[in-house]
Amino acid sequence: MTDTADSVSAWAGVVAPAFTLGAVVLATLLSPSFSWTGNALSNLGGTVSDASTSLTRAVFNGGLVGGGLVGLGFGYALLRSVRNRVELAGVGLFGLVLLAMALIGVFPEGTDPHVPAAVGFYVLLSVALWTYGIGNVLAGARTRGLATVAGGLLNTGAWTVWTVTGEVMRPGLALPEIVGATVFGVWAVATAVDVRTRLDEA
Repeated sequence: MTDTADSVSAWAGVVAPAFTLGAVVLATLLSPSFSWTGNALSNLGGTVSDASTSLTRAVFNGGLVGGGLVGLGFGYALLRSVRNRVELAGVGLFGLVLLAMALIGVFPEGTDPHVPAAVGFYVLLSVALWTYGIGNVLAGARTRGLATVAGGLLNTGAWTVWTVTGEVMRPGLALPEIVGATVFGVWAVATAVDVRTRLDEA
């Protein structure tokens, strides 16, 4: 049966992606000129694009930092539910993914650490999904594990298609970015529900 800490931690896995993705979408709506085919998501949080305002910067960067911090709270339930060392490694990698996500907001577009933080987020996301997914399979959760691995492939595939079809830093960078962000959000919510269920049955 889940205790209060387990329950709160599992809910963090639902709240964090909803908060972050909601902030990103809200920032796009608040922007005076944002276009999915003409901008990068980071244009909303920096000062080098006409797509940003003081309000979009507060919403976008705040969403990334806040979501990263809340997401770290999900780590407790994840750690409590690990079934093997591979899943444990995946949890550690997800901690780094959340750290990278928060750093994107701390160091917005136009600052030197921004690009390494953004690249780190998307690269680590795929590695984390593959690792945790393989751990799921080894634990007997084959369907969930393969779906998690597929999420990593989808993120990598979106960036591969983007890279081979033109320059990486070109208009429309928001498209592959939102694919990875959505994959992360869907995985977090689904995993939070799964973890809560397993801890409740333990």
